[in-house]
Amino acid sequence: MVRLIITILLLLTTVLSVNAQSLDERHLLLDGSLSDEEVAARPFVFNNLREAVNHFSDTTTLYIKPWVYWVDNPDHPEVVTGKNGREPFGMVIHAQKLDLIGLCQDAREVVFASQRGQTQGAVGNFTMFDFHVDYLRVENLTMGNYCNVDLDYPYRPVLSRRKRSETITQAHVGYVHGESLTAKNVRFISRLNLNPLNGAHQSTYEDCHFECTDDALNGHAVYRHCDFDFYGTKPLWSTYGQGAMFIDCDFFLKNKSAEAYFCKQGGPVTVVDSRFHAPSDSVYLGWTAYPQPWLRCYQRQFTLNGRPYTIGHRQSQNTIIVDHKDASLFEQIPYLDINCHEKTLRTGGDALILVCRDSAPVQWHVQQGAEGMVSLVPIGKDSVRVIPTNNSDETADFCVMATAGDGRETVCHLRVLPSELPPPVFLRQPTIMMRGSEAVVDYSLDLQGHHDESLIEWLRSRDHDQYAVVATSHTTPSRTYQLGAADAGKWLKARIRPKHHRSDYGPAAEVQWQVPASTKTFSREYHTDFHDFPCDWQPLLQEGLWTVDGYKPTDTVEFDWSFDSTKPMWEYGKGFNGAVGMGLLQHQRGARLRYTPAAGTYGDMSLVLEVDPTKTAGQGFGSATGQYMDVCLKFDTKTLTGYGLRIIRTTKHAKAVDFLLVAYDHGTVIPLTEPVSSTCYRTGCSISLHFIGNRLTAHVETKMPQPEGSDLPHMVDLQATVIPNSYGGIHIQHTGSCGESTTMLHQLHVRW
Repeated sequence: MVRLIITILLLLTTVLSVNAQSLDERHLLLDGSLSDEEVAARPFVFNNLREAVNHFSDTTTLYIKPWVYWVDNPDHPEVVTGKNGREPFGMVIHAQKLDLIGLCQDAREVVFASQRGQTQGAVGNFTMFDFHVDYLRVENLTMGNYCNVDLDYPYRPVLSRRKRSETITQAHVGYVHGESLTAKNVRFISRLNLNPLNGAHQSTYEDCHFECTDDALNGHAVYRHCDFDFYGTKPLWSTYGQGAMFIDCDFFLKNKSAEAYFCKQGGPVTVVDSRFHAPSDSVYLGWTAYPQPWLRCYQRQFTLNGRPYTIGHRQSQNTIIVDHKDASLFEQIPYLDINCHEKTLRTGGDALILVCRDSAPVQWHVQQGAEGMVSLVPIGKDSVRVIPTNNSDETADFCVMATAGDGRETVCHLRVLPSELPPPVFLRQPTIMMRGSEAVVDYSLDLQGHHDESLIEWLRSRDHDQYAVVATSHTTPSRTYQLGAADAGKWLKARIRPKHHRSDYGPAAEVQWQVPASTKTFSREYHTDFHDFPCDWQPLLQEGLWTVDGYKPTDTVEFDWSFDSTKPMWEYGKGFNGAVGMGLLQHQRGARLRYTPAAGTYGDMSLVLEVDPTKTAGQGFGSATGQYMDVCLKFDTKTLTGYGLRIIRTTKHAKAVDFLLVAYDHGTVIPLTEPVSSTCYRTGCSISLHFIGNRLTAHVETKMPQPEGSDLPHMVDLQATVIPNSYGGIHIQHTGSCGESTTMLHQLHVRW
């Protein structure tokens, strides 16, 4: 109450002091209620925000009367684009020191507004402001991108405006390139990627209000006495470095999610004397969904729905609970820097110097139970030499911590390998035999009780030259290779680089074997879980071979992206978010796969592909910017002709994708059906395509339940009558962004 009274008194003093005599080149007034004639008669007074900005000097204070001020014209039909590879901005402002002060008690009375976002009036993530200002102060106003939020202005309802679209898209407030940002009594309104003036070296928000979904807040800031409406579950993208601190704040979860996290990519977060309000007491609150062992976050007097709660209690080592009342720890973000957070060391060959860059002395210690795995040799008050001493037969994972006297802690997570042994030698040289429809390589190594981690590559050629890799180890040695009709009469080679879990790779051994010419024993089916899929760039089109490359389809020409052909387009690895377990993931945008079957004429064909989209809400891809995945069968891999299913994110829905059957004609894609919007593109998604006679059908479903409150179909069935062809190839094209927007391929089953 005292703080509120002081704020009102200061505000009244500011309002009374702003008059014609106090205005000059560095002190301007913005009043949208004035006519052009009134403005012309009053120097340093403006009724248009853009005109006021044009009169900014290196040091400017802009006083703002209640009104709605548009950063750009919301009625202009132009679709704006960015420059120099950056997102499009409503205003780019350069100054040394800039103060934007609303002359109002309620921050709702002064509104800076825009109404554009990605694919909704803009190509790129439209951002209201790009401030190149050393010192920026904003007070007593609202900054809102009303692309997906209604602008309700009760003080003069005629200035209110409906949202541009129900579909949530990337619509930002602004960035600051400078030393400091101070925001006081400011309301920041948007949804996806709010960006409430992110970017300054030091950012402080006090008595501010935020409305946002994910990837939204400033991850390097201090928030005091603020409140937040979370319409997503991960409001911070990343807080790497010293992180973000919230003091005396209220968080309101505006959805019924079972789990919510402060941060998507992780990093330090401090929450002090704050309260989280959720629809259910059973919601789980974490720092980040996949916290690293070295992560340390701080909390004091935190409650969930009024009850004490430990954030991230599933991984309790990540949380430091401060139970004393001494507020000095939180005068600044309680961050303790270290030069290395993760390291792998080999006993007998490596050492590591850890440095804690802080003015206060620190104490170093090893995680309980792992004291014998390393030796710590102090170097001054802030450094230590870590010498691995793992004399066991297994790899040890543990943490080395540094603690300061005030309770701060920083961590390096170590993976300490035992001393290296020579690679195993072959007790029996490799041979290849046929078992059913598989080729099997058999060999014996002198492992001396260790685990076989040999790298096995399968290569195939028509003669003894120009071998192409057809399968490779990723997690365990791939001793078998599935034979198909295209392998008949060809030469197979197995290349084994021997290794166990305490050795490096030894010299490779190779064995060749000619596949029998008869194809009678080979199945007319193909199945893979991608565990041995060769991910390196492979542009050859050969029978029975996957062509692994990248491609930018012509229907994405309006979107500026490319890929690097010197790097893999695909990778086999562990998933995250909605992608469960191991599988094949896109490594670059434009990732493409083509499978060319044995020469011949192909009739009916079916394909089942099991996938996990990394996105969990059903949107599948990063944004509605030509991002889709095509899954095709009855395909000619040379001419890019055949049939398939397109899965694409559009501007129609923020938590669903469209499905439609398509025909490929020499690379040109022709829709065969009207698109159907559905929520089924989520974890455990099964995509089935069937071509029988002249009928093409698709069925898509997921193991996940229907999202609450959605009236969209949760299953897709499509069909079309098409012209038969004799092709039997497979084609998968992904044009979505990677990282958190990938789709993991788990299982593929094809029948001809």
